[in-house]
Amino acid sequence: MFKKKEKAEGPKREHYSDRIVKHRLRRLYQGALVIAAVAAAAAAVWITQKNRVYTEYITTASYERSVSSNAKTIALGDYILTYSNDGASCFDAKGKAVWNETYEMQDPIVAVCNTTIAFGDYNGRNIYVMNSQGILGEIATNMPIRALSVAENGVVAAVLDDSDITWIYFYNSKGEVAIRFKTTMSQFGYPVDISLSPNSNLAMVSYIAEEEGAVRSSVAFYNFGEVGQNEVDNYMSGYNYPSVVPYVSFMTSELAFAVADDRLAFYEGAQKPVSKSEVMLEGEVRSVYHNETYVALVSYDTTGGSKYVINVYDSTGKNCLSQGFDTEYRNVVLKGENIYIYGEAECCIYNLSGVEKFNGTMDTSISLLLPGDSVRKFTLVGQDSIDEIELN
Repeated sequence: MFKKKEKAEGPKREHYSDRIVKHRLRRLYQGALVIAAVAAAAAAVWITQKNRVYTEYITTASYERSVSSNAKTIALGDYILTYSNDGASCFDAKGKAVWNETYEMQDPIVAVCNTTIAFGDYNGRNIYVMNSQGILGEIATNMPIRALSVAENGVVAAVLDDSDITWIYFYNSKGEVAIRFKTTMSQFGYPVDISLSPNSNLAMVSYIAEEEGAVRSSVAFYNFGEVGQNEVDNYMSGYNYPSVVPYVSFMTSELAFAVADDRLAFYEGAQKPVSKSEVMLEGEVRSVYHNETYVALVSYDTTGGSKYVINVYDSTGKNCLSQGFDTEYRNVVLKGENIYIYGEAECCIYNLSGVEKFNGTMDTSISLLLPGDSVRKFTLVGQDSIDEIELN
C-alpha cells in the first residue's frame, strides 16, 4: 500500500492587512521611544533647574522711587503699597502711582487679602478700604477698633470694644452693617484675632479666657451665607485648646489654620469647617507666613546650627522643609515651591527640597521683594528705587 505524497508547502504570503498592523505597531513603538526620550530630557532639565544654584545677579531695569523714611511698604497683589500714619499710596511694579489716600492715624492696623486692603486706627473709629485700583469706601464705627480683617470683595470684620462687652461687626466696603454680635468673657472669652475667608462667606475668631486659674483658647467659625442663617449668631463650629492661639488666618475660602503656643492646626470646609490636622510645636514661634498651599513658621534654632529655622507645612501637617538660616530677616515670601527670605540688604532663596538657590547681599536696601514668574527673576523695592533682578 502506497502513501500519498503530500504537496510541499511554499513560502507563506503575508496578508496586506497584517503588513499594515505591523507598520502601525512599528510607528507606535518609535513614537513611544520619542515620547520617552523627550520626557527623560524634560525631567533632566527640570531636575537641573531645581538643583541649580545662582551666585550672581544683574539689574535688568530700574525705576526711581521716593518715599519718607517712616513709611512702610507691603505687597498688594502685584502692586506696591506704601503707608504711614498720614496716608497710603499704591504704585505699579514700575513705580507709577495708581492712587493716593490721606488720613490721620496714631497706630494703623493693616489687613490684606490678595489685592484688597483695610486700614484701621487701633483704638480709633475709622476704617478705610481700598484695592489695587482705588478707594472702595470708608467705614465709621461707633466703638474703638481692636482688630480687623478684610475679604477680597471689600467686606470688613472688626472687633470693637464696648467696656465689658466686645462686639464683632461685619461691614460691606461702603460702611453698611451686614451683621453684628456681641461676645463676653463668660461666653467664649476675649477675641484676640479674626480672619475672613477671601469670599467673605466664613469668619474665624480666636478667643482667650481664663478657666480655673489656667488660660484656655477657642477657635470659632461663623458662616454668613445661606447655610449659617439658621444658626445662632451664624456660629457653625469651634475647637478648644489649653494654650493661647494668637494667630488665625484663611489660606483659601475652604482652608484655614491657627497657630497656638504649642501647635499648628488646620481646618477645612466651605460651609462648616472641621479640624483637618494638627502639628505639635517645639519652641517659640517668632513669625508666621503663608500662601494658599503652605504655612511657614520661623523660630530660633535651638540646635545651635543657625540663628533661625523655618519650618514649612502643607495642610495635611506634613513638614515639607526645615531649614536653618542666619539672615536677619524682615520678611518671608512663599511663591510656588520657593521661599524668599530677606533682610535690610541680604536675600536668600530656598526651594522645598532644601536647595539654597541664592544667598547674597544686594546693592540696595530692601523694603519689599516681589517674586517673578521664575525663581531667577524678582523685583526689589527700596526706598529710592524699584529694581528688576535676574539671577545668574
